[in-house]
Amino acid sequence: MTVRRLDAETGDIITSGEMPFITGQDEIAQTIKTRLRLFYGEYFRDVTDGTPWFQRILGKGDNLDAIESILRTRIAETKGVIKLTAFSMNYDLDLRKLEVGASVLTLTGIQDITFNG
Repeated sequence: MTVRRLDAETGDIITSGEMPFITGQDEIAQTIKTRLRLFYGEYFRDVTDGTPWFQRILGKGDNLDAIESILRTRIAETKGVIKLTAFSMNYDLDLRKLEVGASVLTLTGIQDITFNG
């Protein structure tokens, strides 16, 4: 599978300059971040897909185990991921910040992911 490269700062699709398509580990890393950013019900072709940010995560910091489970599942079920090998989450309810670190095993090796939401 090949996907269009997204700008790391803006998330916009890159259409010129460096190679606009990515494959392999870069593709999997980008796809994981895209899956985490997708809000539940946002994608018109499948309103049952997405991360339940409003429904189960944001402002609901009282059950961190459930939040961690949701994020682990979103990462592990990403196409190309064989296994989630490491996971860390720092959830600051007062500052409304979430930082996720993960390491996944893919067909081409280990890929480290950092997500700030």
